[in-house]
Amino acid sequence: MTSGSTLSLTQGAETPPPRAGRRPSASVARMCNYFLGGKDNYAADREFAERVLRSCPIVPRLVQANRGFLDHAAALLAGDAGLRQFVDIGCGLPADDNLGDIVRRTDPSCRVAYVDNDVMVVAHARALLAVDENMGAFAGDVRDPAALLGDPGLRRLIDFGEPAAVFLLGVLDFIADEDDPRGIVDALAAGLAPGSHVVVTHAERSPALDPISGPRQPVDTPFRPRSEDEIAGICRSLRMIDPYPARLPLPRAADVTAPMPLVGCIGRVPG
Repeated sequence: MTSGSTLSLTQGAETPPPRAGRRPSASVARMCNYFLGGKDNYAADREFAERVLRSCPIVPRLVQANRGFLDHAAALLAGDAGLRQFVDIGCGLPADDNLGDIVRRTDPSCRVAYVDNDVMVVAHARALLAVDENMGAFAGDVRDPAALLGDPGLRRLIDFGEPAAVFLLGVLDFIADEDDPRGIVDALAAGLAPGSHVVVTHAERSPALDPISGPRQPVDTPFRPRSEDEIAGICRSLRMIDPYPARLPLPRAADVTAPMPLVGCIGRVPG
């Protein structure tokens, strides 16, 4: 999930259909949009999303908890940590309240970069989220962190010589072990200034998620939950802020529910 395109899109517009004769595979970003009540999805996404709901009804709550943690972490880092630069990697399709909306309530001058490897996602972000010179949308793949952080447009917006916050929400659980999720976080942390923060959410391995785990799912990127210890290991290069890693939703959240197989981490880049 998760990078541009020349599609002209407007707020509330229906997703343009695929080219004649081509049926798209289900996309994680568009399925999440469907679970959140959005309209930016195809029939293939809706059909597979309904199959997921039948076999794994917890998924919409995971998606909602992920969004709730975005709200919490963004407000914390813009407020208590005083950060003014934010990079949302694997940003997904725009929602009602996006990272830029949240941090700009603290300081309207915050700079926000949205990054994704999905052409449709980047098109939407450029049309709907990159509304001024302090916000931008960029194509990038988290599996190549050096190229992502080295993007000239991104570097014109974000000064990586100063502290920044990087968000990886629901991204690393779609990265195969052979693509080295731990190495990805290490490389991102190495490219950030001391005092920067990295925010991660990752699905925890659980029988509740077994029906949608593994390589045989007909989506663009297979889903790979991991144990809490494995998730902590992926974030080893960060200095965790207490109480993280933590199961979500957080106990103090307004919509308190039982913890789900979803782990949230907020870590500081040491130095």
